[in-house]
Amino acid sequence: MSVKNDEVLFECLNSIGNSFELESMISEIMITYYRQTKAIYTSYSKDDDIIINIGKHCQIEIDRERLKENRCFSFTQGDKVVVVLPLKIGYLSFVYEGRYDEEMEYIISLISRFQKKINFAISACKGVEALESFNAELEYKVEESSKKITEQEKILLVKSKNIVMGEMIEMIAHQWRQPITTIGMISNNIILNILLDELDISVLKDDLEGINRQIKYLSDTIDDFRSFFKESKQEEEFVLSDVITSSIALLEKQFAKSAIALVFENKCQKIVLKTFKSELIQALINIVANAKEAFADGKKDKFVKVSCSSDANGIYINIEDNAGGIDEDIIDKVFDLYFSTKKQKNGTGLGLYVSKIIICEHLHGSISAKNKASGAVFEIVLPIQKSIYR
Repeated sequence: MSVKNDEVLFECLNSIGNSFELESMISEIMITYYRQTKAIYTSYSKDDDIIINIGKHCQIEIDRERLKENRCFSFTQGDKVVVVLPLKIGYLSFVYEGRYDEEMEYIISLISRFQKKINFAISACKGVEALESFNAELEYKVEESSKKITEQEKILLVKSKNIVMGEMIEMIAHQWRQPITTIGMISNNIILNILLDELDISVLKDDLEGINRQIKYLSDTIDDFRSFFKESKQEEEFVLSDVITSSIALLEKQFAKSAIALVFENKCQKIVLKTFKSELIQALINIVANAKEAFADGKKDKFVKVSCSSDANGIYINIEDNAGGIDEDIIDKVFDLYFSTKKQKNGTGLGLYVSKIIICEHLHGSISAKNKASGAVFEIVLPIQKSIYR
């Protein structure tokens, strides 16, 4: 069967980007191209090292200078044709029996036209690898920082942050899914337009700008989560309203998915604090996330409101919901270790306890809970500091 048919084109295109593990993704591409284009040998190399190879081994002499041009090229070696595809990391090589003919020219064109898509898939793999490395680094930093507090608090703080970390990674995956799909659709449309000779430069420009917007969104998402997990080894000066806004932003997608309005009533635009920024963020996320879990299934017009204000006695951050409030018999226990009203939702009883440790012992403030109107209000009070207004 000739390789010049739509099925071969589809199979080759469909083999790209199906895994976020680099070598696994490259292996799938190699296997598909090897079978569909009837190669006798294919390999993936980095520098001078062959990382993966399939088929009957062939000794290939590749011009290193041509690799630097970053364009697909081919050459004959004895009675064989060698096609080389330089990539963002390493390069692919394919070996075919025979000479140059119309079908061989088509194979070379087929391999060449997917270079950008393969490179994008490699970038996605490296992004996930960087995220995993970042996660490992965060775990190390959490472990190091925990040495500064008591052994019991150390274990609880690390466990609590790991729980939040897992939820944050899940949110990253959720927030990345749509832009990655959008980028894939745009790139596929561009490729098909090229194949059908219907490429419009103005449309291409718009498509590429769309891809850039999606990539910026992915980058901004990572920056937001990096700020959350950044270790506070010393006190930082920051605008309180900015920290509350960024904390809320991390949870907006989850709240929207649960049809809960998450609003910020900002009356502290000029308040500047000097304290442990990431710990305050952790406490805020714990308390706001706890409010989300308080709603009964099926409730309408759900909301959680975060507000901040100040007076001569302190700085106040209130987290209010309309989830029906807390039973008065247990309201005094909500900050106790392992106490949870969410057993059916896999509540750990750590979030509010750890938040109280952070607010009271690390930030030298106080936290309380009370019922008001149709829900509960958690109030954080932080001490007034010198020169807190700009």
